[in-house]
Amino acid sequence: MTSPPPPPAWLLLEGGGSHTWAATATGDTVLTTAEGPSTSPRSVGEERAVHTLVDLIGQVWDNPTTAPLGVVAAHGAASTRAAAGDFAALIRRALALVGPMAGPVLVTNDLTPLLLSAPGPVCVAACGTGTGFAARNGARWARSSGLEWLLSDEGGGHDLAVAGLRAVVRALDGRGPGTVLTGLAQAWCAESDCTGGDLGEHLFFHVYREEGAKPLVATFAQHVLEAAEDGDAVAGRLVENAADELAAGAAAVCRATGITTGTDYTLLLSGSLLTEATFLRGHFMTWAHENLPPTALLWHTPKSRPEDLLRLRDLWLTPQALPPLTAAMPIHSDPVPSMAEGART
Repeated sequence: MTSPPPPPAWLLLEGGGSHTWAATATGDTVLTTAEGPSTSPRSVGEERAVHTLVDLIGQVWDNPTTAPLGVVAAHGAASTRAAAGDFAALIRRALALVGPMAGPVLVTNDLTPLLLSAPGPVCVAACGTGTGFAARNGARWARSSGLEWLLSDEGGGHDLAVAGLRAVVRALDGRGPGTVLTGLAQAWCAESDCTGGDLGEHLFFHVYREEGAKPLVATFAQHVLEAAEDGDAVAGRLVENAADELAAGAAAVCRATGITTGTDYTLLLSGSLLTEATFLRGHFMTWAHENLPPTALLWHTPKSRPEDLLRLRDLWLTPQALPPLTAAMPIHSDPVPSMAEGART
């Protein structure tokens, strides 16, 4: 007796500069999940991004002869509308290599589902490897930062890590003050197989040894936060500067959408440097309470991913709901002509 075919399912993807989460879902039920490294092509390159997507899809998709109903992806790689389209093309490549499979694809920035997760006015501040800020107040939407590390992302993990590593090199050169970051940097790059030479040579080898080192470099941010909490003056100034950048991003999107002092709004924090109780979050929240006190404070956690992405899927299947979203945020959307209401189940 043959087994019945598996029910039609959706493929869900969420990711940014350091991680990728994949899942399958039928209706509102998540069936399987998997996690892996970054699939952002500007962090790891296109080929590595596709390779990781193939691996993750293969882990969650049991029957590669059956195509997904659709792919819903909220990803930091969707910095612009064109970039969202490019990432959709990478997803199609990965599907073809797994199955071969094909299906309609929706790609938008990872801030989009967060803006939809709270009623009323909302401001999202995201700080992980990079940064992103967005706000929604009625029909007014705004977004700032999120154009990757060469154009933006000030205050994020990669930016803070680079500032910390530069402080170490300045101290080694005599161009800057001494800092406990020097010892932390020595331990941080000790795992590399560079032999001989001084700390400067070891750091050089560690950060330049391979293409796509951005996620690796960003891990040094935790050492900067640790040094700041322990009272190191150099690290403390770097964290204060990062908090100022986060405040500037949040203030910009609130100003653009009319969220001011006295507005009943929700502040939603996302990204490990803000959702975890770090020294950076403390500085940022001090600014928020003094300048734009929120009515409610929420944290975006991994548990929120399925609900957020399924809410985004439902909007995709509601023709009148998607155009305003498309006008406000970077998004690539294939048509879903044959799915309508039945595809939710």
